[in-house]
Amino acid sequence: MSSKINMSFFKAYIELDKVCADRLGVEKNGVSAYINSLVELRFAPERSEVLPRLIKYRKARNIIAHEDGAIDQLDELTKDDIKWLNRFAKSVSHKRDPISRYERKARRYSIWKKVKIVLIILLVAAVAVCGYVVMNMLGII
Repeated sequence: MSSKINMSFFKAYIELDKVCADRLGVEKNGVSAYINSLVELRFAPERSEVLPRLIKYRKARNIIAHEDGAIDQLDELTKDDIKWLNRFAKSVSHKRDPISRYERKARRYSIWKKVKIVLIILLVAAVAVCGYVVMNMLGII
């Protein structure tokens, strides 16, 4: 039974690897690139849940791919692991994954920061104009 699960896991991992590579614009090692990006983004949503799983799954994939007989002997993977890989691949492809969510928040923050600067400049200009008008009305200018 474990060899069937391991083969399904391997196929799901390969699909996730392709999705991650497309998402991050790399030719190969998409999951590794995703892991590296997630390591850099310390405040990405769900990072603490996703990162350990991806590292665990990359290790399992490497064992299956590079160790003789591992496809039949590795018994730590379950159907839930395969389901998680498939769900995560779907979330990456629909840009609902931690990196995509982080990037959306960063863009919103950047835009809001620019809006605040413009509002402050407008407020200062309005105060200056009002001050000029009041001083002109009082005959100071």
